[in-house]
Amino acid sequence: MDFYIVDETYISYLQDYERKHRNGITRVPNVRYADRNKFSFGAVLIINDISYYVAVSSFKTKQEANILIYIPEDKEKIKGSLRFNFMIPIPQKCLKRLVIKDIKDAKYRLLVNKEYNFCMDNKERIEKKARKIYDMVIANKKQKLTDNSCNFKLLEKAYMDYLRDN
Repeated sequence: MDFYIVDETYISYLQDYERKHRNGITRVPNVRYADRNKFSFGAVLIINDISYYVAVSSFKTKQEANILIYIPEDKEKIKGSLRFNFMIPIPQKCLKRLVIKDIKDAKYRLLVNKEYNFCMDNKERIEKKARKIYDMVIANKKQKLTDNSCNFKLLEKAYMDYLRDN
């Protein structure tokens, strides 16, 4: 498990695919920001040889479908979250490992390192949460959760189509 930058073309492909098959709606998260790209952690779940990754988000509100990234020794203890309702299947060829030591901004590099340590220290918890949310969404256990999540089965089909075509 590691942090990865996801190919933006693949993200656009998933977003377009989900919009096309979900009446104009996509829950696939954007990865492009003004000053840097969002990165993902994983693989947090493997379904039929398809690896899922979850974006590391700045979102700091506790919800059923996320795990807050908590750094006890910092003044501002909550640094962000892993939002499992937005996890996506990603082929290995669309991932580039994030090398933390290569991050130029020292303050940001320190934050990313702390987030990485949190993720590694909580690996089993993260994998359990990924499985739980995946199963809940697939089974439509809570309509609100399903409505506010990626359509995992649809994205698995998109993943397979992408591999076939690329």
